[in-house]
Amino acid sequence: MEAAAAAREVPRLPEELLATIISLTSPQDACRAAAVSRAFLAAADSDTVWSGFLSRDLPQLVAEGELPRVPPSRKALFRRLSVTPALLPCKLVVRIDNRLPVPS
Repeated sequence: MEAAAAAREVPRLPEELLATIISLTSPQDACRAAAVSRAFLAAADSDTVWSGFLSRDLPQLVAEGELPRVPPSRKALFRRLSVTPALLPCKLVVRIDNRLPVPS
């Protein structure tokens, strides 16, 4: 009975809080969390979560326009870089290996 009551309280938590919690997991866990409820789906799809899974240098490269055709969300960028590496103008290649756990 208590578990059911607790489950009804989760959607009442702020999306930012859920996103912060999910960002401390792995990309695989974020995808699993998205299947739990609508509240988790909204939080798991946020840029807050997926920015944490990207390289720390990547936001700077995006801001400076180094990445060609940047996807509209951090999740889309993560997915693109985990499938296809990006060649930067400075001749560096950016690729994400989504098989490895994300370091904390």
